[in-house]
Amino acid sequence: MPKYLYKCESCEEMFMARHLMREVIDVCEKCGEKDCLRKLPLFPVNLKKLKKEKKVGEVVKTHIEETKEEVKKEKEKLRLKEYKP
Repeated sequence: MPKYLYKCESCEEMFMARHLMREVIDVCEKCGEKDCLRKLPLFPVNLKKLKKEKKVGEVVKTHIEETKEEVKKEKEKLRLKEYKP
């Protein structure tokens, strides 16, 4: 069953309700007033997708750490390399 968000025009309270699409709720469950509900848009959020995405700061930190490791390896290689003038 889909979840709907309602706001009562009488008491200004908001509440969520699960019901079939063809059902209509017209009585506020908070104050009991009739014909005062307004259905508000409720957008689905995919939390799994949000958790998998990295924040910009995390991406930058990861890149900096990887680059530091590469620089460290390159310095070691150059230090071991023998130079002849």
